[in-house]
Amino acid sequence: METSKRQRVDEPMEVEVSTSVFKPSGDLQQEFSPELLQLYYSRIFPAELMCRWLGYGTEKEKSAADNLLCRREFSFTTGDDVYIRYLSYESADAFRMDLCKKLPYKIDIGAVFTADPRDHKKFKLFEPMQREFLIDIDLTDYEFLDCDVKKIETCDRCWPIMALAARVLNQILVHDFGFEHLLFVYSGRRGIHCWGCDSRARVMSNDVRSAVADYLTPKLNAATGRLAIAQPMHPSLRRAYDEHLEPFFKTSILGSEQDGGFGELDKEAGQERLLTMLGDEEVKVRFLESWSRGAGAEQSGLEKWSNLVKHVHSKKNRALSMVLDEIVFSYTFPRLDVNVSKGMNHLLKSPWCCHPKTGRVCVPIDAENAEAFEPWTVPTLRTISEDMDKVKLGSSNPKGAIYDTGLAKYIINFDKFLNRLGDTARGEKLREINANKQSSFDF
Repeated sequence: METSKRQRVDEPMEVEVSTSVFKPSGDLQQEFSPELLQLYYSRIFPAELMCRWLGYGTEKEKSAADNLLCRREFSFTTGDDVYIRYLSYESADAFRMDLCKKLPYKIDIGAVFTADPRDHKKFKLFEPMQREFLIDIDLTDYEFLDCDVKKIETCDRCWPIMALAARVLNQILVHDFGFEHLLFVYSGRRGIHCWGCDSRARVMSNDVRSAVADYLTPKLNAATGRLAIAQPMHPSLRRAYDEHLEPFFKTSILGSEQDGGFGELDKEAGQERLLTMLGDEEVKVRFLESWSRGAGAEQSGLEKWSNLVKHVHSKKNRALSMVLDEIVFSYTFPRLDVNVSKGMNHLLKSPWCCHPKTGRVCVPIDAENAEAFEPWTVPTLRTISEDMDKVKLGSSNPKGAIYDTGLAKYIINFDKFLNRLGDTARGEKLREINANKQSSFDF
């Protein structure tokens, strides 16, 4: 069959951990190839853990009505850009076999449906029944970064923005919604994904998902270019502002590039952008002039901001003073692709994929300590292959060859996440059984 661009096709114990890290080869093309991908899928890709995750303890149920895994949709995008939807699997072995056969450059995960996705054409009623609550954040939505997202080096330099987003969202979802099982994943290039895996998160309707997404997304005022933040601030926003946003704004957004910051007020374009956002032409002209000459030009970004804040407060204009908070939010608050979060039937790239532009594996990250994560250390297909060569394609670890690679620490953390998820699922099942027993006694 001839293929075309983006063609869509519908088809039915302790272990020693490798300490190797990604060492850039200088040519990203060397980090990814079909041959390396074949090796990865056949020997390293954690199909068993993936099916354990997506089955939520039901993957061994014989009844299709009780087995979430066999009703889960997968989609593949192949190397020649053929898009294959409505794939589903009854086991990890079947999943791995199809990966090796089709060799997808990208794997997307969809919802759990009312029937096996492979047989969707046989049913008049074919609807999504549950789906993790999803969050997708990409550097391309942060226009002030002046980041060339086509260059991996600039994406890596902007990682602190993604780390901040992970910390803020994790805090809100845990404290405000009580979610316990949040899986944050590095996208392999320039963003992060979050999977809310709690049972009550998975069964939320589209209306509830939309409400949660709106709660997480202050409205952007197109006229001012600022996020609209009501005063007094909602307690959730106030907590995020005090603990995360304002400190990050001062140290990273205003910090010089030499010190690892973005140096927003060290360059004319950044000064123009921030002062325009303020919305006061008189103040804008005054500070653009003072920051361009004399002592003002020698000030650090934080000193410039402090003088601006002092001047605004001296005008005793409450509305203008409130704008300062909105500026901080506009530079620092997470920017979600809300369409991903609002629809139960939206697909999202799978963890453990390999990004074809970088060769990096999409690995889970610790949201609370996301600032310690270094994307340039993430294993690529090339470094994984080199790790395996060191043990002559064999494994010295009882749990598999993956523990001989740089992915080992990520796999161990993923396994711990699944253990916690499993403990919660068993507890919920036991409570359900006890509740049913109690209701039968009442009768």
